[in-house]
Amino acid sequence: MFQTDTAAFVRRFAEAWAEPTVDALVALTHPDATLTQPLAATAHGHDRLANVLDELLSTIPDLRGELVSWAPADEHTVFVEMRLHGTFGRQPIEWVTVDKIVLREGLIASRTANFDGLRLLGSLARRPRGWPVWLRAKLDR
Repeated sequence: MFQTDTAAFVRRFAEAWAEPTVDALVALTHPDATLTQPLAATAHGHDRLANVLDELLSTIPDLRGELVSWAPADEHTVFVEMRLHGTFGRQPIEWVTVDKIVLREGLIASRTANFDGLRLLGSLARRPRGWPVWLRAKLDR
């Protein structure tokens, strides 16, 4: 039975990332959810999570995610592999993340994103045209 619930969650998660908005992504989480990922401080709760997502979507406004694969680990945990892509500094950028997601009542209780942060940071650093957009997104939070 839990695989059916997990599959439904993964479908909602993939749909939210196909055309992401802060509200749609936050709606997938518990109010006390925790997000951990490279290149960012751990985010606790809806407000902080919304700030992190707003910064990301302001920096890469055309960011989209495509589901690559997923696998349930147990009754409450699922691994989701996503390919994220968009434009930064007028050039395409993409990376793959494998997220470990712990669910509670069909919502994210915790999400740990696993991707090569140094590789992504290197891509961002080589695109100085995007730096003002990134800085503005950082300061607007």
